[in-house]
Amino acid sequence: MNTYSRRGGDPLILANFLQVREYDQIMRKLLGIFTLISLLTSTSAFAASPASQYQAAQKSVKYQILQPGSTGDLLLRSFQMQSCGATSPKWLAAIYGETRSVQFLETDSAVKCSNPGLGKKVATANINGNVATIVAFCDPANPAQWKSCKTSDIHNFGGYAMWKVPATKKFRGTEVEVLVSGLTYADLLKMVRGMKPVTL
Repeated sequence: MNTYSRRGGDPLILANFLQVREYDQIMRKLLGIFTLISLLTSTSAFAASPASQYQAAQKSVKYQILQPGSTGDLLLRSFQMQSCGATSPKWLAAIYGETRSVQFLETDSAVKCSNPGLGKKVATANINGNVATIVAFCDPANPAQWKSCKTSDIHNFGGYAMWKVPATKKFRGTEVEVLVSGLTYADLLKMVRGMKPVTL
């Protein structure tokens, strides 16, 4: 009968124990590597997803689609091409963030598909060569608030920028509407001025 002493032990059993231990260490390292690769791959795929969605949208319509350059820490929550009637082209609605949010709404400039809601015009702004109307969602039922409504109230009540991008040789014109909630007027301007035409 084989006996195992505290000092040395059976060489064969000890060798087997060391092999199992080395195998376990190798497998743990491989598992860690595969997990890291998986995370990096999924992160890259998620980061690339919005770009591919905007490109797919551009392929489906004849008007120019614009894509935001940056939305800060706001992540894409919803991206849809919505119906605007049986005979009109679909319009794009992309939503980033939740409590603090921004919505990018785009449609053929010859078609009216959405209504941003009642607000007061508080400014105009140059958006990459196009003039945009800036509106804050001040409450018309509150005379004092409505009278004093200004660009800083976009942070308090929300608001939007709306403008038209002229047609090109390749695409029809686009009406763009960018609505924000919980963000400042400066945030709104930064995002709309960072929008670029999608290239195929």
